[in-house]
Amino acid sequence: MDDVLPELKAEVEKYETHTQEHREALQRLVVAQRQVRNTPEGYWVAAAGPEAAGHGLVGSTPLDQVRAAAVLSDGTSRLVLEYEMATWSEVFATLRTGGPGKLIDTVRQVEATDPTGRRWPRYKSGDDATVAFCQW
Repeated sequence: MDDVLPELKAEVEKYETHTQEHREALQRLVVAQRQVRNTPEGYWVAAAGPEAAGHGLVGSTPLDQVRAAAVLSDGTSRLVLEYEMATWSEVFATLRTGGPGKLIDTVRQVEATDPTGRRWPRYKSGDDATVAFCQW
């Protein structure tokens, strides 16, 4: 979405969350998202339609080179990608010692330090946070 609707995203991020200006800008973004989501001109979201899975990036790694795997929603991955408050190594360490619940708690603790989105501009104070983790 960042590449498809950068101006509307930037407009939302100008305002603190929970303000009228933020709500109005977010509404404009949501309307625009609905026009481009799961289209060749836009971006693909599997939750919005299973046909999006055919547009995913895929790869493989030999199993003997993998010790663990995690699938994170954007609400969880933002701890590394947007907030830069952890590394991927730290995320996996947390998952190994505390499990998905501990990782989600960490995300929520970080978000609580910026409830209005000034340090880390975002659409809402806290996004959904989901984690699937397996190790062998």
